[in-house]
Amino acid sequence: MALRRTWVVAGLGIVLAGTWVVTGISLVPVGLAIGPCLRDWTSPSSYRPRASPLATERFRVGEATVQLCYGRPSMRGRKVFGGLVPYDSLWRLGANEPTRLYTNRALRLGELRLEAGRYALYARPGPAWWTVYVTRSIRHWGNDFSPGVRAREVGHVVVPVTELAQPVETLAIRPDRRDSATAIHIAWERTGVTIPLEPGGRSGDR
Repeated sequence: MALRRTWVVAGLGIVLAGTWVVTGISLVPVGLAIGPCLRDWTSPSSYRPRASPLATERFRVGEATVQLCYGRPSMRGRKVFGGLVPYDSLWRLGANEPTRLYTNRALRLGELRLEAGRYALYARPGPAWWTVYVTRSIRHWGNDFSPGVRAREVGHVVVPVTELAQPVETLAIRPDRRDSATAIHIAWERTGVTIPLEPGGRSGDR
């Protein structure tokens, strides 16, 4: 009986360890632990060197702790928007895994209210405006926009494009500051997009 219990405990440990490796701690309530930015080890590309490193941005929005995880592709002489990233097509907002946003408290992303939780972001870039979508699907591969992923969308925000004075070689998605951010800035090539951030909001707002 004791041996059987030992095997059961060991089996549960292996399952939990495997879940950690594949998903980080995405099954743990975000109020207890946000979790690390991990590669998706179910993809063969995660076992090879990457041209687009996985980046982590961790910052505050009021009382909320927020974390961004995204792959950072570079121009490398290519035309990005309207070329590598076609206009009016869905884009993972980075490289490899989906761009993820974790928050342990409710916040507003533009006019969209997000409860505490784990989300993925993707975009439909245009020459003058971007539509940025938010979904609760975080374990799909980057450019997987299947009906299942779209069905888990919680909403979207529309933000204007600004032309940058200097080109940005490698995609950067960063808070305007770390002590209490009020926006997320996206910059690549000569394109800049800013999404306002606020704490909380009234329950049920969208």
